[in-house]
Amino acid sequence: MGLFSKVKDLLQANIMDMVNKSEDPEKMLNLYVERAMEEVRNFQIQVNRAVADKIQLEERIEGLNKEIELRTGQATLAVQQGKDDLARTALTYKKQAETSKLDYETQLGDQAKAVNDLQENLRILTEKLEKAKMERNNLVMRQRRAQTMKNANEAISGLSSHDPMADIDRMKERVQRMEAEAKASRTMVSTNTLEDQFAELEKIKANSEVEDELAKLKAGLKVGLEKK
Repeated sequence: MGLFSKVKDLLQANIMDMVNKSEDPEKMLNLYVERAMEEVRNFQIQVNRAVADKIQLEERIEGLNKEIELRTGQATLAVQQGKDDLARTALTYKKQAETSKLDYETQLGDQAKAVNDLQENLRILTEKLEKAKMERNNLVMRQRRAQTMKNANEAISGLSSHDPMADIDRMKERVQRMEAEAKASRTMVSTNTLEDQFAELEKIKANSEVEDELAKLKAGLKVGLEKK
C-alpha cells in the first residue's frame, strides 16, 4: 500500500520537480507505474498462496470428517462383536480426529477472513493501478503538449529577435530597385536608339549640304573658266 501512496504523491506533486530537474517525465512516470504493477503482481502471489492454504485446510477437514465417520463405524462394529478394547481404540482415534477438525475449522475461519481481506486489498490496489495508469497517460499528454508549446514559444521568441519579415522587406526593396533600374535601362536604350536615328538623319543632311555646296563650287569654277 505504501508504494501506491508514493506513486500518488509523485504523480500529483513531483511532476513539476521532474521537469525543473530536466528529467524525462514520461520515462519517470512509466517507471513508477511499472513499479506499481510489480507490487500488484507480488501481492497477487500472496493472495494465491492464501487461497491455496484455505483450500488445503478445507481438504484436511474433509479428510477428518471421513476419518471420524470411519472410526465411528469401527467402534460400532467392535461393540457389536464384544471387542470393547478395540472399540475404545477406534473412539480414541475418532476423538483425536474431532479435536484436529475443530482446530482446522478455527484456522479455516481465520484463513477465510484473511483471504477475503487480501482479495479486497488486491481489488483496491488494482483499481489504484488502473487510476495511476490513467493519470500517467494524462500527465504524459499534458507534458507533451507543454513541451510542444514551449518549443513553439521559443521558436517565436527566436523569430522576434530576428524578424524574417525585415529580411523579406529588404529583399523586396532590392527587387523593386532592380525593376526600376531595368525600366530605366529600357527607356534609356529606347531613347538612345531614337537619338541615334535622328543623328543619322542630321549626318545625312549635312553630307548632302556639303555635296550640294561642292557641286555649286565646281559649277562656279567652270563658269569662270568658260568666260576666260
